[in-house]
Amino acid sequence: MNRIPIEDEIAALRRDLHRHPELSGRETRTAALVAAELERLRLKVIRAPEKGNSLLGVLDTGRPGRTLALRADMDALPLQENACNLNGPKAVVSEIDGAAHMCGHDFHTAGMLAAARRLSAAKERLRGRLIFCFESGEEMGLGDDARALLAELKPIDAIFGVHVQAAFPCGTAVVIDGSCTAGCETFAVKVRGKSAHGAMPHLGLDPINCAAQILCGANSIISRRVNAREAAVLTVCNFHGGSTWNRIPDECRMEGSLRFFSERVGRDLHALLEQTAAGIAAADGCTAEVHWRNWCPPSVNDAALAALARAAAEKIGADVIAGEPWMASETFARYREICPEVLAFVGCANPDKGCGAPQHSDRFDADEDCLALSAALTVQFAQDFLGGA
Repeated sequence: MNRIPIEDEIAALRRDLHRHPELSGRETRTAALVAAELERLRLKVIRAPEKGNSLLGVLDTGRPGRTLALRADMDALPLQENACNLNGPKAVVSEIDGAAHMCGHDFHTAGMLAAARRLSAAKERLRGRLIFCFESGEEMGLGDDARALLAELKPIDAIFGVHVQAAFPCGTAVVIDGSCTAGCETFAVKVRGKSAHGAMPHLGLDPINCAAQILCGANSIISRRVNAREAAVLTVCNFHGGSTWNRIPDECRMEGSLRFFSERVGRDLHALLEQTAAGIAAADGCTAEVHWRNWCPPSVNDAALAALARAAAEKIGADVIAGEPWMASETFARYREICPEVLAFVGCANPDKGCGAPQHSDRFDADEDCLALSAALTVQFAQDFLGGA
């Protein structure tokens, strides 16, 4: 396979990032390491620290041509990493309690820096501009500072990104036409009733019972109100009410998210959940408020860019395979407001090494060999998109 040899210091940087993860919006150390490497490569570094930790590195060839943005996310998840993967002890483990790179963003950051090195060295053979975009806060639906910085450099002709993917074997690449990651919106439903002693529920208005009925009603939305040909998910992930065993509380709260590949379906789900919560609460004599945040559209790959990315993957010797869209969500989708986009998946699973646990689980571990493939794919796509001098 025609992969980029990963310098020892880039591999060491990836491991360092893994040992020292930083949560969304707090990636000060990571951003400083990235900025130092971009400056060493003599790229123009653009930051707005008063707005966030995202930063750009601009490589201007000085020759007319198109502008391509290349994006990597930097933040970690608020998880305690398990020291073992599916087979045994991991080679590298987070040293920060309650924070871990369990989605592969350490690979994205290091792989992009490896690509920046190679593309900077090839500057004389390129045309136009390359913008290396390092995004803060993806896991929490942030990153607006990265997009604001990028928008100031318009026109941007396209943006390319890589996401390591535990669902696919190491050595493979998947580039999907159309929607490749789901849209998302998170919700919190607050049900208000009236407190009463557990022995006399008729004197109160039970918000726990009401919230439970809303949960059951919400679970019927997908099966009964959404076309079966549409892919959609509504999941409640926490449910809280009361603090003792013998008193009905005043409030009950639950939180979850919607996932969808059609923005129209996402809007419909939003309205249907509000309708369900309000109707059931009224029937129980309670009130229900639905609070929304982090709307994110689906990532939709441009067909021409997707074809170019698949061709680039074939050129570097990756095993280009078919794959299904990912029901997880990605703020990469929001760059579509600036320019056409394409997000490629690079497999990172290797059962022999114990790598294969899903992302966002404490046993997630990526085969480090995927670092070379993701860097090579980024470089090849950039060279093919910009063309030679």
